[in-house]
Amino acid sequence: MPPVTDRYPLPVLQDSPRAGSAERPRAWRSLEELQGSLELERAAHREFPPGAAEPPRGLDRRRFLQLAGTTAALAGLAACKKPAEKVMPYTHQPADVKPGLPNTYATAWEPEGYAAGLVVTSWEGRPTKVEGNPDHPASLGATNHVAQALLVDLYDTSRVRGVKLRGTSRSFKEYLQEQTERARRLETNGGEGLWLLLEPSASPTRRELLERIRQRFPRARVETYHALSRDNVHEGARLAYGRPLETRVRYDLARVVLSLDADFLTQGPFSLSEAREFSRSRTPLRGEMSRLYVAESHCSVTGMNADHRFRMKPSEVERFALAVLGELSTTHHLAGLEHYGELKLGWPERASEVRAVAADLARNGARAVVVVGERQPPRVHAVAHLLNETLGSQRRLITLHEPGVEAGRSGPEVLRELAEAASAGRVDTLVVTAFDPAYTAPVGVTLGAALMAVPNTVYLAFREDETSKHSAWVLPAAHVLESWGDTRAVDGTASIIQPLIEPLFHGLTELDVLSPFAGVAEQTPYQLVKAHWQRREGAAGAAFNDTWDQWLAVGTIPGTQSSGVTPTLDTKALDTSLQAFAPKSAQGLELNLLPGYKVRDGRYFHNAWLQEMPDPLTMLSWSNAALLSPRTAERLSLKARDKVKLTLRGRELEAPVYVLPGHADDTVSLELGWGREWDESPEPPVELGVNAYLLRHADAPWFAEGLQVEKVEGRGSYATSQDHWAMEGREIALQDTLEDFEKKKPEYLKHLKGPEAALYEPFKYDKPNQWAMAVDLNRCIGCGACVVACQAENNIPVVGREQVERGREMYWLRVDRYFEGSPDEPRMIPQPMMCQHCEAAPCEYVCPVNATVHSDEGLNEMVYNRCIGTRYCSNNCPYKVRRFNYLDYRGTVTELEKLGFNPDVTVRMRGVMEKCTYCVQRIERARIEARKERRPIDTEALESACEQVCPTEAITFGSLHERDSEVAQRHGDPRHYAVLHELGTKPRTAYLARIKNPNPELEHG
Repeated sequence: MPPVTDRYPLPVLQDSPRAGSAERPRAWRSLEELQGSLELERAAHREFPPGAAEPPRGLDRRRFLQLAGTTAALAGLAACKKPAEKVMPYTHQPADVKPGLPNTYATAWEPEGYAAGLVVTSWEGRPTKVEGNPDHPASLGATNHVAQALLVDLYDTSRVRGVKLRGTSRSFKEYLQEQTERARRLETNGGEGLWLLLEPSASPTRRELLERIRQRFPRARVETYHALSRDNVHEGARLAYGRPLETRVRYDLARVVLSLDADFLTQGPFSLSEAREFSRSRTPLRGEMSRLYVAESHCSVTGMNADHRFRMKPSEVERFALAVLGELSTTHHLAGLEHYGELKLGWPERASEVRAVAADLARNGARAVVVVGERQPPRVHAVAHLLNETLGSQRRLITLHEPGVEAGRSGPEVLRELAEAASAGRVDTLVVTAFDPAYTAPVGVTLGAALMAVPNTVYLAFREDETSKHSAWVLPAAHVLESWGDTRAVDGTASIIQPLIEPLFHGLTELDVLSPFAGVAEQTPYQLVKAHWQRREGAAGAAFNDTWDQWLAVGTIPGTQSSGVTPTLDTKALDTSLQAFAPKSAQGLELNLLPGYKVRDGRYFHNAWLQEMPDPLTMLSWSNAALLSPRTAERLSLKARDKVKLTLRGRELEAPVYVLPGHADDTVSLELGWGREWDESPEPPVELGVNAYLLRHADAPWFAEGLQVEKVEGRGSYATSQDHWAMEGREIALQDTLEDFEKKKPEYLKHLKGPEAALYEPFKYDKPNQWAMAVDLNRCIGCGACVVACQAENNIPVVGREQVERGREMYWLRVDRYFEGSPDEPRMIPQPMMCQHCEAAPCEYVCPVNATVHSDEGLNEMVYNRCIGTRYCSNNCPYKVRRFNYLDYRGTVTELEKLGFNPDVTVRMRGVMEKCTYCVQRIERARIEARKERRPIDTEALESACEQVCPTEAITFGSLHERDSEVAQRHGDPRHYAVLHELGTKPRTAYLARIKNPNPELEHG
């Protein structure tokens, strides 16, 4: 095979100030850009992406310009119109609700079973913004992209409405009567024939109800199911310690981390707090900086942030883990590992990597940790426990906790047993609260047909889906913001889930569904939860009510956090398992199934915010694709958007090809949760993505050998924004090594700082607040939470798949993803990019109507009433961060969906320019409060939406006048630089260069 440099030549761009420099490789965003695609080269000469300036389908250009001109001319008048809707005042205004003033409430939700604390903003009783609870140990004030998009599901018009029995509307009272009567009949035979298939949950109240059900029906089957099961985590701990356990790692104290297929920065019950701790260990100025090794097949967010990333098939991760164990045993002779040298666990092809990793782990001892992802088999998890025990990090960096969820099986095997029992007529009543098991069932499990054989099926559904089609009773599920409940974090911290709004469609909680079988059908979830905690507290009356109110206000229950357990390693069981290991020959293609980054197991498929959000690595929107490495694609004669047929064990699936740099060779990755119809638009329903569950087998739920790939006729379709707004060859996202940074520190990036020659007078800093932002690329992990947070805060519309393909996405903040180096082993750099609020803003000079102006506090402002849609400002913006409202994206918004709008931000109409405002509405609200209290603005408490949501504190906002503020400190950091500094725009947003800490033993061969 020819060398990489021959296959992918690096074109030298003449307009780059450092073009051809050997000091730092040029960053690139796609293989097409790296290869010098003629199509992209032509697109670079246009001001906007191809198709962005074209009229919509079915509308000629003349008519489009007529409509756009009319819209622009009337924009100012329309924005001033008096609302036509009739409004009514409160008859009796609630004491805690004041029109125009938001309230915030603490609550929690359970992403995959464990708690994460939330603080939700509500305007006159309607939730509009979700934030993290700073007092909750699992969130620390941050949230992820999914939590930010919870509001879309809340106000979704496609939710199940009302109780139904085989498609006919019924009342909840009728449901209770029938289930109560059936429960009495089942009680006579101990519950034989009763099955409960539940969502994993750490709810103490639910656990109490299940204990009552088990006592009442001792022969009933109570099972939990989740398509993204944590069974391997629990079974690995059982192998190592004899019982299932959860692991909590202190990444801020670690100096070396070996991640074995673990995307711990975005996946897992403590990912938010662990991401923040990890980012705090990556500050170059602290004197020491952690090092991260990642062994994985696909490109994960954690892998994107690794100092060294080892590409390998998913099945080879286990061999790599055992090779590291063997090296620590034979070379470093760690106490307790001596006898593992006899097993000959080496891997000759990876010898240099294994030696370097093992030596680094041994050097750092108790400050080194090995973590494993949920997809890897139990033996890999057990090996990690063994290594951490031997290194000493099990006592210093790791806390082990008893699982708060049901620790039995919750994977595909549960569905197989249920289908067999139902088909054989052994199931009389089935209660399902797990997400759509008929859709997520593995190959060979025809659960839909099995459900039809059950006389009494009860399904708690959020939307109509595959399971609801085959169920007798379909109950409307309440949204988490409509629910009463309770939950626990991994460390035991308990929280009360309180509703923010009355159930919009008479939704029910899991406690409502289970209560008839527990014999407490007459009690509401609120009564059940409060009574449970009152019994635990042993308090009564007014004293407990005061305590209860305090819990609701804070969002956590004090004294519930556990200190963990200290189990003893079961070395005999480990030895037996390791002796049975036999490395397989790595031949043929391997299928690699992934949790959907945005849709998870498919439950968020109908969430438009998540659909449109670009994937952090592929930048795909509204679809998934078959991911291949450049070498594998070349060997199979495949290119991007080719359509292929994937065949595994006789099952077939067609998917479009996406060639992803850094992907493992001979591996095809597919995200789960896709391949369903999107019918929430006037257009005919379309299927988005491909359903990877059609290739998933119960005995190989995550990866399987023997995959066959065949090219078929036709072209695949997907929308990706990776080539939108490319900045040809310039120094945009910068990355260096720690060694180089230390050498250059006094003069580091000097050419991207300081004053530049200008034709205009310099900006005057004569006001007390000078707003600015700083983005630390060393902390940014590229998760995209800030993108969805900005969308929620600023009422940014979703434009749809076709418009994204045309480059018309409306995001005010985007996260660009760059590569450096070869396509096979690239280094990746994520970079948030928003309006830079330039002091010498090019957009302001060209606006003919003064719609974009500069404030005396340094903000580049947009006056929507003045904007006539010339787009001159967007043409002149070198950062390409201004968005034009081409179409009336609000035309299809329902009255229900409008409840989610933030009233502090204007809902823009068609024909105006939009962009980041540094959340000026938050600044003005803080200014109003400060004036009322006759004090200066509290700039430390003032946060932009992107800053507030960021789990790693990568984004900082504040005033430069306060020299001790975090934003001022970052503007003075040696790593800071201005993007496109040579243009003299003087941006108020500073970037801090990304610093990697590579191992010299690997870096230099």
